[in-house]
Amino acid sequence: MTASGRTTYATPYTGEHLNKVAFPLGGMGAGMICLEGTGAFSHVSVRGHMDFYHAPEMYAALHIKGDASVSKVLEGPVPTWKYFGPAGTGNGGRNTVYGLPHCGKATFNTRFPFGLIDLEDPDIPLQMQITGWSPFMPGNADDSSLPVAGLEYVFTNHTDQAQEAVFSFHAENFMNQQTPGQDVRATRNGFVLWQPGHDETPEDQGAFSLVVDDPAVCVDCAWFRGGWFDSRTMVWNSIAAGDTPDR
Repeated sequence: MTASGRTTYATPYTGEHLNKVAFPLGGMGAGMICLEGTGAFSHVSVRGHMDFYHAPEMYAALHIKGDASVSKVLEGPVPTWKYFGPAGTGNGGRNTVYGLPHCGKATFNTRFPFGLIDLEDPDIPLQMQITGWSPFMPGNADDSSLPVAGLEYVFTNHTDQAQEAVFSFHAENFMNQQTPGQDVRATRNGFVLWQPGHDETPEDQGAFSLVVDDPAVCVDCAWFRGGWFDSRTMVWNSIAAGDTPDR
């Protein structure tokens, strides 16, 4: 930091300097998702056009088991502007995770094509780091244009006690165009958010896949079907209990 309070280029971003950080992930010309400085996701543009204000419910969470169990969304504090700026926040900001427990502090560093976030929380006895990256290979335009993005969540235990934890990643079906046939499908090591096209609207067809490299992963494609926000409540109840449903 300089004496004027400005942030020097390529130095860590913290506090209010995270408010508008949005690091783009995805191949060139192949859509985009932004990893925000806090670890949240926004600018989800996967339908052939820029969608700067598209921030569907999609988040990672960590549950620490034990007598003093704790669960947190793997994001830093929610920027204040999100509570007051976007449409619907006057009614509580529905379909968001703003009200769920978040980590106490986030620090963002950029090393293109990598965005790195360190999370800290007094209730979590682990060092937590998120790395987001895009396929970027100088001189190789084809592979640099793949429609993929990578996320790595790393947890390091520096205590003298063993820690048992459950990591999970959750997403609503943001490919849903409110037309028949949309669903969430299991795939190898993950799930697919699916929306078919129709004779009148073939452009509705789209798919978004989230997978991990661990064959032992449990995948839940059947959120609770209830009224209002019951499904989201039940997802968090499952996280807070350390459950790993596979259905």
